[in-house]
Amino acid sequence: ERGWRYLQADNAGTAQREFEAALKLQPSFHPAETGLGYVELAERDAKDAVERFDRALESEANYTPALVGRGQALLELGRDGEALASFEAAVKAHASLTALQSRIEVLRFRALQDNLARAKAASDAGRFAEARAAYLQATAASPDSAFLYRDLAIVERKAGEPAAALEHFRRALALDPTDARSLAQIGA
Repeated sequence: ERGWRYLQADNAGTAQREFEAALKLQPSFHPAETGLGYVELAERDAKDAVERFDRALESEANYTPALVGRGQALLELGRDGEALASFEAAVKAHASLTALQSRIEVLRFRALQDNLARAKAASDAGRFAEARAAYLQATAASPDSAFLYRDLAIVERKAGEPAAALEHFRRALALDPTDARSLAQIGA
């Protein structure tokens, strides 16, 4: 408790000593390990913070403060996909964390954008299996997006899979009956 108070007062050094003292008394006390993770975050050491949060989560896999801290540290390291998973686990463990929901939505959107960029690059380079996999991930994340099914169908057609292409073009049309490109591709 004292460690958290010192950390909130921007006294990371004293907070660290308090958390370390708690761990000396009880080495498996995951709240103290989590506190040390937040000290590492305060000192801009995200890599060590992730290790601290991971150790805390070994003791209690759904410990919300460790999941949230781990997500923050992973974001600082540019590991957005892992951060998203950590934040989603935190919200699942503690549904009242509604403030995290907007961060989760932003991360999902960024992941979708990255996935689409990879899919397009793979398709343009003729790596159809890779493009197909990326589009399938995108459709799983956003199953109501007609353009994703249309783009997946185009990849299937280029890959010489007309039956799969036809199925995806039809799905695109079911989602967006005004999709003239899919209609033309079905005719072709």
